[in-house]
Amino acid sequence: MAVGDRTPNMSIYKPTSGEEVYGASFGSGLDNIDSHDHTGGPTNGVQISTDAIEDGAVTPPKLSEEIFLEATGQTTDGTTTEIANYDVAEAEAVTIAGRWVGLKSDTTEANGGNFVATFRRPTGGSITQVGVTVRNSNDDSSGTPYFDVSADAGNERISLEMHGEAAKTINWHVIYNVVTWPDITDT
Repeated sequence: MAVGDRTPNMSIYKPTSGEEVYGASFGSGLDNIDSHDHTGGPTNGVQISTDAIEDGAVTPPKLSEEIFLEATGQTTDGTTTEIANYDVAEAEAVTIAGRWVGLKSDTTEANGGNFVATFRRPTGGSITQVGVTVRNSNDDSSGTPYFDVSADAGNERISLEMHGEAAKTINWHVIYNVVTWPDITDT
């Protein structure tokens, strides 16, 4: 039995004589597709230049939640404010990790660091945190603003929280990623 070929750019499989399910015009069409500038083939794919990708065109929801997500927010006093959240399904375990930065509105104080936390939700049960949030932070504030991650049992989700400082406006930015089991891409 004959074995087909792969086109040079996109590695499209082309059946050879004896394997053909389609006519010769189909093979010509595959060659035509392959001759255009495409990416992704295991050999000879054409790379897209940075200038060819519009700002904001490639976002985490279009790729994977295992790639960094981001959120921004603001606290205007010594308040706790949710900046982002992540729903946890029944029979799921989640580890969430990321980095944050907070800058006082007059730019005279800042805080930032990284975190990792793990949660689980049993079948028929409520979300619970496994251990405690591991957090490393740097801060030059006169008070104690900080970033935290906690279980929101009322909404069955993970809450990412900014904890502000009395009489100060702080602008926050966080990037984080999520790893789940079972893997959300398997479901």
